[in-house]
Amino acid sequence: MSVSKKRKISDESRVFQEKWSNNYFFIQVKEKAICLICQESIAVMKEYNLKRHYGTKHAAKYDMIQGQLRIDKFALLMKNIQGQSSGLKKYHKDSEASVKASYIIAQKIAAKSKPFTDGEFIKECMEAASEILCPAQKQLFSKLSLSGVTVARRIEELGTDIESTLKERISKFIFYSLALDESIDLSDTAQLAIFVRGIDSNFNITEELAALFPMKGTTKSCDIFNALISTLNRFGIKLNNLSGVITDGAPSMVGKNEGLVALIKKEMSTCGALQLMQYHCIIHQENLCAKSVGFQTIMKDVVKIVNFIRSRALNHREFKNFLSEIDAEQGDVIYFTDVRWLRKKFEQLNDTEWKNDFAYLTDITLHLNELNLRLQRQNQLIHNLFDHIKAFENKLMLWEIQLKKNNTAHFPCMSKYNVTSTEKYAEAISDLKHQFKLRFSDFKANETYFNLFSIPFSLPVEDVPENMQMEIIDLQNNKTYPNLRNNALRMMSLFGSTYTCEHIFSRMKIVKSKNRARLTDSHLESSLRIASSQIQPNINKLVSEKQCQLSH
Repeated sequence: MSVSKKRKISDESRVFQEKWSNNYFFIQVKEKAICLICQESIAVMKEYNLKRHYGTKHAAKYDMIQGQLRIDKFALLMKNIQGQSSGLKKYHKDSEASVKASYIIAQKIAAKSKPFTDGEFIKECMEAASEILCPAQKQLFSKLSLSGVTVARRIEELGTDIESTLKERISKFIFYSLALDESIDLSDTAQLAIFVRGIDSNFNITEELAALFPMKGTTKSCDIFNALISTLNRFGIKLNNLSGVITDGAPSMVGKNEGLVALIKKEMSTCGALQLMQYHCIIHQENLCAKSVGFQTIMKDVVKIVNFIRSRALNHREFKNFLSEIDAEQGDVIYFTDVRWLRKKFEQLNDTEWKNDFAYLTDITLHLNELNLRLQRQNQLIHNLFDHIKAFENKLMLWEIQLKKNNTAHFPCMSKYNVTSTEKYAEAISDLKHQFKLRFSDFKANETYFNLFSIPFSLPVEDVPENMQMEIIDLQNNKTYPNLRNNALRMMSLFGSTYTCEHIFSRMKIVKSKNRARLTDSHLESSLRIASSQIQPNINKLVSEKQCQLSH
């Protein structure tokens, strides 16, 4: 707009304020004129239009008012309309705040996996509290819309907003990987959890639930593949930068010719994608190793003893009283006891060899549990997970050597029972070590790439793939190159376990319980997305797009 045109508009506005306002009782609001008497607006701000409106509707009554009286009347009308405007603004502000509050409460309901109808109970509590804490504000709380239907709609909108943000982040991924697992919900529907983990050029990692896909029919590999492709299309994800896939190792997932991974590789071969890294969940493999720990008869006896204690209330009370009397560290069923009535019922408690075996089983189980917990820690890169496995293998080697020498330093329960002969326990450790050696081949196959990422400065050049040997030499001499950077991006994009899937299934059992068996698939996915997401929904945006209407 030219300077002269801007000056002309400014002059017209000044003339309007000085002349037409008092003459015709009009004020200028943006590009329109508003009549102070009837509050009608005139789209075209010309004197002829204002004069005609005033003359036909208000002249007969207001022409007789002249001089100071006319000025005072104008001021009074002006004050009235300003008061109305202030009231409208306050109403809009309260309305907007109520809608925002309902979104925040709905988000918290979903995050805690609570029923949608809890919103009504929360509203009752807030109204009751407001009567005591802020009676003047009780009306605001009573206008909150938190019915079950409203909370369900809010949660769906929040989930859609998170999904929109995820789509935007996915579009910037350099590499990404997928974690897939399935579980049956309360209505016998197989729910396929698909998680995506990706990294952008600035090394920002995003790990989110892409979809909880209901498998209504069969769950063959082709069905899972079609569900995956549907999800990838939903988010606009291409296969050409897919770095890895991790599954639970089921035949439908990892079958050599027709498994899910095989179908993915076949599809990737048509688009010139990079080589896919395929992994069997590291936690699942560790659990399979733990099953070979042996001494199954000992475990059966322990189960019988525990069941005997817990089967009758009197037994359980007597056992807890005994633990209280001896100031036991645990307050309930523990590993060792000298309760006489138990020793009469179970002769194994009098058998020294049985107790020695039990002590070993207790110690090795504690070691395996500690490893399992380390593998379940959040925000670990894939090489960190594999490092835990390698460290445990080294521990097994040490324990085998020590137990062959009757050294029980790292087996506290065995030390407490003064086990004198530990040869058979050394053999058991050797068998467990062999199981660890047989498994994790998928991780061991890519160990070089893990090391390139985690310890590039101490890695021997001859152990590096030939296409990176020159770059690793330059890197070790304070230079950087793109192949090594891409390898770092790729390693950081990989899942190491399906723990995220297992976590979401645990949540699913709470969300879709026997009291909420009719929960729809879309609401189930939205609830779980909110409960598991690190992305915060843009509630202010949702409120601004919502027509703010208070409930009655």
